[in-house]
Amino acid sequence: MEIRVASVDDLKEGESLLVEVGEQRIAVFRYAGEFFAIDDECPHKGGSLHEGPVQNCIVSCPWHQWQFDIRTGISPVNHLSTVKAYATRVKGHDLLVVFE
Repeated sequence: MEIRVASVDDLKEGESLLVEVGEQRIAVFRYAGEFFAIDDECPHKGGSLHEGPVQNCIVSCPWHQWQFDIRTGISPVNHLSTVKAYATRVKGHDLLVVFE
């Protein structure tokens, strides 16, 4: 299932935003000309990942700097630490997140 979460115009390059789909909080990023989506909540202490800085496709939690690849949701430091990553798609000006 694909759900429209934003307009592509809502995010400039290097920006992120929080979207809510039902009770699910999703961090959406526009980075290197692409869109990425991962669960917003850091599994360590619940920090909001959309508020963290992104460098080389790695977002750092603003609370304790746990890191996750915005493409895969996998931590580059501890591969056992992950957040769910979602496929994204652009249709016209709509940004869609794919839920499987």
